[in-house]
Amino acid sequence: MSTLLVNTNVESFGVLHQSPYIQFREEQGDIELYFDAGVTFYPQRDDKLSEAERMLLGMNSVNLKRVVDAFCTDTADLEVRFDDGSWFRINGTSEEGNEPWQLSDGTSVDEGGILLIASSGDSNYAVWGSLE
Repeated sequence: MSTLLVNTNVESFGVLHQSPYIQFREEQGDIELYFDAGVTFYPQRDDKLSEAERMLLGMNSVNLKRVVDAFCTDTADLEVRFDDGSWFRINGTSEEGNEPWQLSDGTSVDEGGILLIASSGDSNYAVWGSLE
């Protein structure tokens, strides 16, 4: 996580094929994060907002910020921390049993790309490709 995300900046965010995503930018290209699991943003927003409103405000709150740390927990949660102290954590388990999150450099693994996917239910994740 750290090798892919540290020193990148959040470039954009949104929803694609009904899944939220965040795009990070670095000199070598873009890193894409798609997720289908609960996400917590810090600082947290008003509890009276709907889940969709909290998601939009949370993603907007990290837009254009620089990543200073990124790691995966023992339960396959993905945590990303920013230079201003804000952070977000994506659960390593999806309520629907789908893959909770996946992180990619946008290049096919067959062409030397990197793909990390969390596996819901067993607190693991798989890595394809090489960071060398």
